[in-house]
Amino acid sequence: MSEKKLTPDELRAKLDALPFWPDFREGDPDVDGLIPTCRVESWEKFLEAMRDPQHNRASSEWVYRGQRGGDWPLASTLGRKFDGGSIPADKRQQLLFQFELSMRGRGYDLSAFNGDEAEIEKWAIGQHNGLLTPLLDWTRSPFIALFFAFNTADDVENNPSRAVYCVNMSALRNALGDQTLFRDPMGHNNSRLGNQAGLFTMVPDDDDNFASYIINTLQEEGVVSAEPVTQTATVESPDSEESVVEYTVSDNLSDQLKQYIQKIHIPNFGRMGCLATLRKMNIHNGTLFPDAQGASLYCNDWLERILREEKAEREKAAERATRSTSAATTREVIEAAPDALGAVKAVLGEILGDEYSPDEKDDFATRLYERFQQDQSFEWHLADSKTAKVKTGQRRLAAAFGLSESLRDQVVAQLVQFYKATASGDAVS
Repeated sequence: MSEKKLTPDELRAKLDALPFWPDFREGDPDVDGLIPTCRVESWEKFLEAMRDPQHNRASSEWVYRGQRGGDWPLASTLGRKFDGGSIPADKRQQLLFQFELSMRGRGYDLSAFNGDEAEIEKWAIGQHNGLLTPLLDWTRSPFIALFFAFNTADDVENNPSRAVYCVNMSALRNALGDQTLFRDPMGHNNSRLGNQAGLFTMVPDDDDNFASYIINTLQEEGVVSAEPVTQTATVESPDSEESVVEYTVSDNLSDQLKQYIQKIHIPNFGRMGCLATLRKMNIHNGTLFPDAQGASLYCNDWLERILREEKAEREKAAERATRSTSAATTREVIEAAPDALGAVKAVLGEILGDEYSPDEKDDFATRLYERFQQDQSFEWHLADSKTAKVKTGQRRLAAAFGLSESLRDQVVAQLVQFYKATASGDAVS
């Protein structure tokens, strides 16, 4: 992939040129490299795309990786330190040796790992604890990949898309034979891998980033061909009834490669809705990171959602305040009502505005008025304890409707004021 950094407008223009799923084309060199790439209209459309039979055949095991930046290269944390993603073999081995030395007496005995899988086990422990490694994390769940693509907040203006990479692990293993690209660490010290349905990829020493390695190796093995393919099409000449053969030349490398690797751009909007839906699927920080850090991330996320909801409610309350009528106008609305129930409906209509449907507001008003009739008693408006009972009944019912606390306060205050005026003979009965 090119090292050129594109502006947000340039990125949007390139994204707009991509086909929608399920059609793919060769990715832009500055954004996607040669990876067959497409886009979806929203994260909801991505969920629909993953229902495609291609991604659900028992004979084809796909793995997925979500990335927050749509233009980020498919490179490991260590690979990002070197131009093109190619990690020098000496730097790689020196870093691992330094990690082994530094880990002495710190909880993991790395010397206990032996055999062919020793290196991957050590790198996996390092990855779990923040070490720069040549590993790329993948998951067998596209929905977990979607979570990692959207989990972190980002500037929508500067990052127009997030991305999920899809790799057909079964097809690559069949095509490339014994090359051990995909690694499943067997150590019992990384519970995250199990919860994330996770595995790693690690390309050989001195090779380019993962995508380049896959594409180059598939071509070298003759599995795919970059040679242009000549196609023929027969059309009728506009000047005669004879058929004319036209020759066209096209490069179908992308069509071949998409059976092995794909990239899907997802617009960078609707983040909170996406995470809320995934949370209902039990995909969140608390389940994917079953440790103290995961608990902390889950609690931080909870606080972010609470603060966001409260901010939205304050904005709605300010909007309601700007559209609310004066006391005199409110009285006119009440007096214009045919009866007491009609007045309650008018009051609720003023407060709730367009946030609820007319049927919902009518239902709320009817039930609130019925509750008032149940809770009121003789000269209730003259005794604080009896008034408190009416207020409590109205508040509990408003809460059952799902109204926010500030909205409940406004509804109860205005309705009780109306009920008192009615009991005193100052309003419609």
